[in-house]
Amino acid sequence: MASEEQQSDIDDGGSPKSATPQLESGTYEIIRNRLKGYAQDLRERLQQLGQIRKDVFGSIETVLLGSERVTTEHNCVPRDMIAIGDQIIFGYNIHFGLKKTTHIDDVFSVYRFEDHSFHSVKLDLISDQQFQRDFQEIYKYYKDAEFAKFFVIGPNLFMTFKVGKGDNDVKSLKWKITGDKLVYVDNRSDHEVRFPVQHEFDWKRPPRESFQEGRHPHISIDDRLFVETVGGDLTIKVENNTLTGEGIYAESVEHVDQTLDDAEVLYAIVGTIILLKIRPYQENDFRYFIYNEKIQKVWRIDSIADSCVLLPDDHGVIFSNGYALGTGEFKVFDTDLQHMKYDRRLDAPNGEDYLYVFYNTDSGTYVLLRYNLIEQKVDTPNICNGTSFFHAGEMVCFRAQDDAQKHHVLQIWQTPYVSDDYQPTTNTDSFLYKIGNKEIVRGMAECHEVLGLIEKEDTYSGLYHDLVRASAGIVDSYFWISSENCFEVAKPLIQIRQSAESAIDEFEKVVRVKKNSADQTRQVRQNVEEVQRVAINSRFENVDDFVQSLAGLRAVRGEIVSLRELRYADIPLIEKLEVEVAESSERVSQRCVEFLLRDNALDPYGERIDEQTVSIGGLKKVTDANALAEAISESAQELEMLIDIVSNLDIDDATHRTRIIDNISVIFGKVNTARASLKGRIKDLMSVEGVAEFNSQMKLLNQAVVNYLDICDSPEKCEEFLTKVMIQLEELEGQFAEFDEFVLQLTEKREEIYNAFETRKVSLIESRNKRANALMKAAERILKGVKARIDSLESVNEINAYFASDLMIEKIRDLVDQLKELEDSVKVDDVQSQLKTIREDAVRQLKDRQELFVGGENVIKFGSHHFSVNVQALDLTTVLRDGEMYLHLTGTDFFELITDEHLLATREVWQQEVISENVEVYRGEYLAWRMLEFINSDSEWSLEKYGDLDEEQRLSEIQKFMAPRYTEAYAKGVHDLDADKILKGLVDMELAIGLLRYHTKARALGRLYWEYFGDLQNKQLMQLRLQGVGTISELFPASAEQEQYVAVLEPLLAEFVETTGLFSEDYVHQAANYLFEERTVSTSFAISRRAAELYDAFERHLKQNSFLKKFQESATRLADSPKERFILLRDWIEAFLESTDHGETAVDYVDELAVLLMSGPV
Repeated sequence: MASEEQQSDIDDGGSPKSATPQLESGTYEIIRNRLKGYAQDLRERLQQLGQIRKDVFGSIETVLLGSERVTTEHNCVPRDMIAIGDQIIFGYNIHFGLKKTTHIDDVFSVYRFEDHSFHSVKLDLISDQQFQRDFQEIYKYYKDAEFAKFFVIGPNLFMTFKVGKGDNDVKSLKWKITGDKLVYVDNRSDHEVRFPVQHEFDWKRPPRESFQEGRHPHISIDDRLFVETVGGDLTIKVENNTLTGEGIYAESVEHVDQTLDDAEVLYAIVGTIILLKIRPYQENDFRYFIYNEKIQKVWRIDSIADSCVLLPDDHGVIFSNGYALGTGEFKVFDTDLQHMKYDRRLDAPNGEDYLYVFYNTDSGTYVLLRYNLIEQKVDTPNICNGTSFFHAGEMVCFRAQDDAQKHHVLQIWQTPYVSDDYQPTTNTDSFLYKIGNKEIVRGMAECHEVLGLIEKEDTYSGLYHDLVRASAGIVDSYFWISSENCFEVAKPLIQIRQSAESAIDEFEKVVRVKKNSADQTRQVRQNVEEVQRVAINSRFENVDDFVQSLAGLRAVRGEIVSLRELRYADIPLIEKLEVEVAESSERVSQRCVEFLLRDNALDPYGERIDEQTVSIGGLKKVTDANALAEAISESAQELEMLIDIVSNLDIDDATHRTRIIDNISVIFGKVNTARASLKGRIKDLMSVEGVAEFNSQMKLLNQAVVNYLDICDSPEKCEEFLTKVMIQLEELEGQFAEFDEFVLQLTEKREEIYNAFETRKVSLIESRNKRANALMKAAERILKGVKARIDSLESVNEINAYFASDLMIEKIRDLVDQLKELEDSVKVDDVQSQLKTIREDAVRQLKDRQELFVGGENVIKFGSHHFSVNVQALDLTTVLRDGEMYLHLTGTDFFELITDEHLLATREVWQQEVISENVEVYRGEYLAWRMLEFINSDSEWSLEKYGDLDEEQRLSEIQKFMAPRYTEAYAKGVHDLDADKILKGLVDMELAIGLLRYHTKARALGRLYWEYFGDLQNKQLMQLRLQGVGTISELFPASAEQEQYVAVLEPLLAEFVETTGLFSEDYVHQAANYLFEERTVSTSFAISRRAAELYDAFERHLKQNSFLKKFQESATRLADSPKERFILLRDWIEAFLESTDHGETAVDYVDELAVLLMSGPV
């Protein structure tokens, strides 16, 4: 918690109160001086404007006109007065003793005010009979009745009488004011007599979520202020920091042990002012505080408890003994008056003067506070016991004496608080009169606020932001402020705003520097307090106590000296701290010398050095030796400090100084011996540990190099990480400088590392260049397309729209960004330049075309003649003309017949426009065939899987398949629908015919080879493996083993075909696939229906012609020669088919039928 003493020396902003801002000659000082000059200009213009304003609207100053005496019939104590027209009612109290009846003239007197003097008149003004009866009843029934006060509420006058000791023990008599007359009303209006609202703001309680726990909990006040009553004091903080209890204000509380919830806290916010109402735990009274957010200061003002009201135009608040403005102005008057209630406010018609009246109900004392809106200050309070105002602004007041008297002095003041119907002398022809007095006063008041801000100290929060806002607001809000008739007040305001805008950044720098200086000063002060506390409280039983205390004092003295070098340093505080530390050092040093004269004073040092010397021989590690060396050096430094102290002190007996220094020198001898022994021991240990340490460091270095090379993805990073590694290498060289054997290794390692990074860098540069060249080529291709596109545009707007929205232009910009990332600025400029040139050329050429081709597109008009212009680019192409192919130059009539034989050989496809369609094959058929091939070849698809899809799914798959095949020119909605129907039929057919989907010759090839050719043992092993694969496929349909086995079978079949010449090589691949599928699912071979029919027909034909036996005999004779037997059977079948009519397709089944005949009898 911050103590009150600390709060008195350190202000809210963290800067010492006593520190005068010493602004260095620089930008900030220049701006400040410039602002002061503008402020002086503004002040002079306001003075001129104010004088003219007074001449136009008249001016009534508050001045004392004189004093008059009035005499009452009896000795009395005056209580109050009230002016009615030109008469004044003087109220007082008389104590008669034995007199039983009190009459009106015993309490009231009436005087006529004329020529600033008072003349006693009869009581006709208040001579109403009912009033007299009511008046006498009060004094009859209440023996302690006394006149208290005149209340004017609206058009009514209340005479109040105190009839008891309580504040509410009051009786009142009501009059109605009609001009300069009074009409009595009744005595039943006590409830109407009330003081105005005493607090023109609402007290709020902080919500529960604003209670913030922590080491030093506090309550947040709208996140702008933080209060707490824990830890023994009431603390107000501006930082939301529960780790520290320091704040800008603190005072003790009665009960130390209380929690955050125990205190009762209320607050009110009025602009930049926060009012606090706090009652700590079990205390009877609230404590009241005012906090200004701009200057971050807190004041305790308990008089707020009675009353506190707002100043006009949100200037701040005012209370019975002072005021506080939002700009930071604050003042408390030493009046010693308590329990003052807010009575009323009088507003002067001039718009600048306001009178706040406070009243004490017990003593009848008034406090009059006059606030000037322009100057924004309150005059010295006027304290009196009664006051009243006349029509022309004359104020009459008196001060009552403690003793009853007959003669009473009344002061007469001239004030601007005239009645509403009072008309001062004005100049209606003036420009200012058209604006209005109140409007001008309000503008001048805001100008004075600007002047006040300029005069503020630098600790004012947001000073220059407020200056900018205020000066700009005035210029924008008041049209007349720039008028020559108003002395062009806007000119210095504009200059002030501009300078304040320039000062904002500089001021923030100054604030940071000041805060830093204040923080360092505060820390040094705390250090000083701590070392002084030790110096005062320590018993100093041995020399170590003196050494530690003196070392601490010396350290803080150095810190104090360093504070002088800070900008905005608090020099008086620094000098004060220096004196305190010097005095403490002197006292401790004298005591130290007295202690050192003892014979055993330095024994601790001697014993310590002896122990350290003995421990040197047992050292095992260099780190332990270094720690011991540091301890010995520390002892040596302490001895040097003792010598320095003894040498600088004024010691009368020189033998004492010599004796102490000799004793210290003996210890120094031991220190030097220990240092020499330790140095040798360290050298021995380093020779052992050095090798292990060096090897370890080299491993770490190698690992670092590997890691850095991995993450080097740019030449710049190569340089960066190479620098890091070289720094590590230099550190190793410094660490092992005493080991010559390591120097060569480090040199070699340096070269190795450099070469590694250089190689990596060259590789990255080459990669970057390749990438840049590729991007450049892509950009050039796109630019060619862009140029071709914009050459066809017909207006500048179309060209601009194209460059603003086309994707190709965005792609060019994206390529430029990528080139920028590669830091190839030459290519970036080249691409940007080409793009700009293309745009400019396109616009220029378009304008040329529009000016030249005025007779129509590609038509030049000369006079009345029009000429066609060929704008087609000259290019060589081929043209199909009259069924022949010609060479042709575009844009000309040149044609030449092509006679090349290779080209002529392709005549049949000259009419074919796309690869997917010709005169025989429809595009939908081609798509269905391609899709079928894809299904059969893709591992993720199968005929069964495709057959399970519904129509929508099949169509979707076909559309996906045809989408990327642009060159095949499929039309969605046409070819996909046709292909779906064709493909569905093909798939259904293939699923139905099974292995018969393979060509009859492929099946014949596979069966012939498998049954009659090849190594028997290999075929048996293959058969077993294929059966196993078939079993696997039953459980795991997705298993893909076919390609592996087909790759084995296919070479065997190819060799068979090549050796025998029985089949074409075109059927080898199909035959291999057929064999795989046939052998994995069955031990027999598939037979087509057509082959079976031909088999039966051949058998019937043989039987009908009695050739069956002859056929069998001829085939049997070749049983040992499968090849010749197959050829023979094929000859029989071909002869059979030639002699009979079984259709043209029957010849395709010759080979299959021959294999059937080889396998069994007919």
